[in-house]
Amino acid sequence: MKPNFALSLSFEGIGLLHRAGSAGWHLVGDVPLDAADLAGDLAALRAKAARLDPSGLATKLIIPDEQIKYLDLPATSAAGGDYDRAAAEALEGATPYHIDDLVYDWSVEDGRLYIAAVASETLDEAESFAAEHKFNLISFVARSQSDRFADEPFFGAAAQARGVDRDT
Repeated sequence: MKPNFALSLSFEGIGLLHRAGSAGWHLVGDVPLDAADLAGDLAALRAKAARLDPSGLATKLIIPDEQIKYLDLPATSAAGGDYDRAAAEALEGATPYHIDDLVYDWSVEDGRLYIAAVASETLDEAESFAAEHKFNLISFVARSQSDRFADEPFFGAAAQARGVDRDT
């Protein structure tokens, strides 16, 4: 399953994007965090999305970069090409969280090992928010930034989601 919507969270507000085929992502609308009726405004945004795509919402949630720890290492730092182990070792002590309390992704490009990590509790809070506002969350990601990560960082499927494919 691939998402047809993306819910982008930031400290300024919440944006909803719709997949527009080969044209990429199109902004459906956004709601400031200090909106007088945040729940009502989000319901209106969800209703607009439902009119755009009657198949329903399958939403990936974009975690704000301020909540993500990015690391960049030489790919050769992964003994025997074990990038997952190298990423876990690099993250140990790099955040206030124990490695077991982090969700991370890694990619390799041009001789570099790129790592993106987020606290599990951040994902739990984001999932609760998306569920409360009925955005049918299926996965967690970060914005793709070529200088920090080779692809779109993928932090896994939401708790109730099944058969979620990594978006390309």
